Amino acid sequence: MTKKTIIIHSKVSYGYVGSNTTSFVLQSAGHDVITVPTVLYSNHLGYPTVGGGAVPSSLFESILEGILKLSVEQEIDAIITGYIGNAELVQITAAFIKKLKKLNPEIFFVCDPVMGDIVPGLYVPTDVPQAIIEQLIPLADLITPNQFEFQQITGKPAVHIDEMAQQLNQLVKTLPKQVVITGCYLSTTEKNMLDICVSETNTLYLFNSPKIPVNPPGTGELFTAHLLLSMFEGEDLRSAASSSATILSTVLLKMHEESRREFDLSDLLFSLSITGR
Repeated sequence: MTKKTIIIHSKVSYGYVGSNTTSFVLQSAGHDVITVPTVLYSNHLGYPTVGGGAVPSSLFESILEGILKLSVEQEIDAIITGYIGNAELVQITAAFIKKLKKLNPEIFFVCDPVMGDIVPGLYVPTDVPQAIIEQLIPLADLITPNQFEFQQITGKPAVHIDEMAQQLNQLVKTLPKQVVITGCYLSTTEKNMLDICVSETNTLYLFNSPKIPVNPPGTGELFTAHLLLSMFEGEDLRSAASSSATILSTVLLKMHEESRREFDLSDLLFSLSITGR
């Protein structure tokens, strides 16, 4: 029986963000998916115009209940949550994950707490971050915030590795044992580099990757998809995070050399080819 990953994320008609990226990468590597849209947009929110909106709560809840009624919990090995359009959908998502993990406690839940970035700041409704913090993060086995999102979670700035370690220790009872913080600009970060912080069982590890001067929407999705694939293949968290960061920076460098600012199909295929997936 092929194991499946449930992806609860945004869906766009045009472009590669949200589940368009995550589902393609996982499926191309031979992992089946069950996708549940949280929003239906024409394109990502970085464009001057966008059509669509959040999936109505009643419809969203009905889809999740329909999945539960299929009794496929033993086929599920992972859940990924990403962009969620409003706080009510976060609450419905949390209730679904609780039910599913009660039926199969072995399901590995990865919460990508999509809230925003240092620039432009929040790009979800203002009530969504607190809903994610209170309802999804306590259920997660692994979270993958960027630096901005980590600061939203802790409520404090994090510009030094010691501050980050202290905040992780203070939240040890509410955060999962595994945390990957991406895109960090710390006081010790080398020029033209980015730091990635990996926290595992209360131990914090820091490594860097090249800062490429291109930042297309969807980098978090590409990173998280390859992170999960690496963990499926037996890599520990530190190794998986390092290899995923290398994949992402290699893709971004290629885009920069080609003067492109948006992911397209060739970038996703290239990311898979780097490791022979």
